[in-house]
Amino acid sequence: MTTTHDAVFVRPAWPDEGPALSELALEAKAHWGYDAEFMAQCRDELTITSEKIAKFRIRVAEIDGERAGFSAMGVVERMADVEDLFVAPRFMGVGVGHCLMRDMLDHARRHGIQFVQVEADPNATDFYEREGFRMCGQVPSGSIPGRKLPLMELSF
Repeated sequence: MTTTHDAVFVRPAWPDEGPALSELALEAKAHWGYDAEFMAQCRDELTITSEKIAKFRIRVAEIDGERAGFSAMGVVERMADVEDLFVAPRFMGVGVGHCLMRDMLDHARRHGIQFVQVEADPNATDFYEREGFRMCGQVPSGSIPGRKLPLMELSF
C-alpha cells in the first residue's frame, strides 16, 4: 500500500535500501548541530540493516523520486514504537515528517493498536507534540551514556 500527500509519495522500504537510509538518518541527526564525536556514538543505532528492514515496518517518503525521509515502526500486541522517523534536511518543513507520521498512525489504527510511543530526540519534541504526542517521562539514550531522551506517547 502506498500513501500520497501533495508531492510526497510513501512506499515500503526495499530490502537493500539500508545503506541509503542509514546515510539519510545520519544527515538528519547531524542537522541539529551535534559534533563528530556525538555522531560517531550514534552511528550504530542509526544504521539501518537488512535485519531491521525485515523486523520493522519501514516506510520511505519520496519527492520527485528522491528519498526525502523514512519511518520505522515496531509493534508488540496493541502497542507501537516509533523506532525511527527522519527527514533529509533539504526536505524539512514541507510536510514529509507529517506524511510519514500520518502513514504510521493510520496503519496503527487499522490494526487495532491503541498506544504509540517514541523516545524522541530533544530537538524533535515540538514535532511530536504537533502530531498529538505528549511527554510522559525520560529514558536513557541507547547511544550516549548518561544522556536522557524525552519519552512521548499517543493513545487512540
